[in-house]
Amino acid sequence: MADPRTLNEFESLEACRDTIVSQAPADVPDDTGVVRIIGVKAKPAPRGKRAAPRDAAGGVTKASWSATLSPFDRDVARTAAAYRIDPLFLHAIIRTESGYRPAAVSHAKAVGLMQIMPATGATLGVRTAGLYEPATNIDTGARLLKRLQRRYGRDFGLILGAYNAGEGAVARYGNRVPPYRETRAYVGTVMGRYQALRAASFSAGVAR
Repeated sequence: MADPRTLNEFESLEACRDTIVSQAPADVPDDTGVVRIIGVKAKPAPRGKRAAPRDAAGGVTKASWSATLSPFDRDVARTAAAYRIDPLFLHAIIRTESGYRPAAVSHAKAVGLMQIMPATGATLGVRTAGLYEPATNIDTGARLLKRLQRRYGRDFGLILGAYNAGEGAVARYGNRVPPYRETRAYVGTVMGRYQALRAASFSAGVAR
């Protein structure tokens, strides 16, 4: 993996009772703590992470928590339920990939909220025009994640590494996260945002 530090017990993409163990790049602190399934108290977010706004009693409000997500929260929640993926994991990817901009196009021509390559969309039966539609893009990205999960099991690092750099790149480096600076930074950013969102959701008492 990208770094010897271990990021322990992240929730499985397949089912809440499972955990995915991954090693994070250097820009993810090694004191991230244990993230557990809904209903179990989570450890505080690591130092240096920006906390969600708090109410007069010091708690994160549900209103401020909702504001940290996006206008596409309903589409994310519906897709997450359909494919048994943590919606906060999808949010972390969307925030990193496109900043919630449905019309975003990368220098490599990846499209939409989850930055799907048109060729990848085609393998999943989605035309390029459809990738600009938020609900379709999120659904396509979720199906890609499930395909990667079937290949890499419960390893978030490999799933995200393949999502960013491609399955071929992961294979070339012996089923390890490719040593590309962009890919290592990507894995660290997504995992950091996912962990921060989960910590904030526990603090706000948000049920999913």
